[in-house]
Amino acid sequence: MKKINHEWSQESLFSKAQIYAEVMLEHQDTNWQFGLWSAFVLEMLIRATVANISPVLIADNKDWNNLLYALDKPIKKSKFVAKSASISNLIQRLEDLINDFTLEHANFCVHHIERRNSEVHSGNMPFENLGSSSWVPNFYNVCDLLTKEIGESLETLFGTEIASQANEEIEAYKDDSAKAVKGTIVAYKDVWKEKTPAEKEQATSQANTVMLRHYGHRVQCPACESTGLLLGKAIGEVKREIDDPKIIEKQVMRPESFQCIACGLKINGYSKLLTSGLGDTYISTSTFDAIEYFDVDIDEHIRGMMEDDNNEY
Repeated sequence: MKKINHEWSQESLFSKAQIYAEVMLEHQDTNWQFGLWSAFVLEMLIRATVANISPVLIADNKDWNNLLYALDKPIKKSKFVAKSASISNLIQRLEDLINDFTLEHANFCVHHIERRNSEVHSGNMPFENLGSSSWVPNFYNVCDLLTKEIGESLETLFGTEIASQANEEIEAYKDDSAKAVKGTIVAYKDVWKEKTPAEKEQATSQANTVMLRHYGHRVQCPACESTGLLLGKAIGEVKREIDDPKIIEKQVMRPESFQCIACGLKINGYSKLLTSGLGDTYISTSTFDAIEYFDVDIDEHIRGMMEDDNNEY
């Protein structure tokens, strides 16, 4: 008979992280459920990493019978219910046990799991309007560190396609050269301040007219606060909905470039956009006529497009 792994074993905890990851990936990263399930993934991954050193470290040390339980030893205490350490304690243990797990990593884990606690224990919805750029790259960065620590990988946790996307997020997050874009934004701000009110009004009005959302995703320029346009590339699978008689396709887009014609600011590259606060993914929505949609080859269905809307969150 195959031996069942202890519930506090690294194998059991990582398997649960994989299950949670599957549920997380059923949602787009603009959806609050993606954020919520990512917090569950993170907790199981933290526990798996601690257990990889020793399942004993998972135990709540207020009752030494928990240590016996972790060692899979007989428990003599009546009505005993095993209790593991709190996730905040386990994060502290990781910081002490793993050199590469820094205070920055620990702070992210604490904040992200606090969002989860707020979600499930209160009327707040902290993941509802949480921009992806504020946490997704850091989330994947911590997951990469912890999976490697236990001999796993982003591929075994999320699958090959998502792991590839995650590595791009991590590279952008760690790109120190992208921080120079902050100086560029300041320079454009200074130039904008020197314009007359009439010049500002004319430029802003022109930007509002020209920067149409079916060309890209409309956002506020970080330099002049006029309407600018983000252009991105598709990531993940297209989600299709039927709204008789229309077919609606929704595609998550990751920003790749930004342009503001009001002040002239241009930013190219996801890492620079992250640094600029413009790195949030967005959803591009396309609406098709049902008859045309099903009558043409699927690779050519763009010809049936009626409207593009890149401004949905």
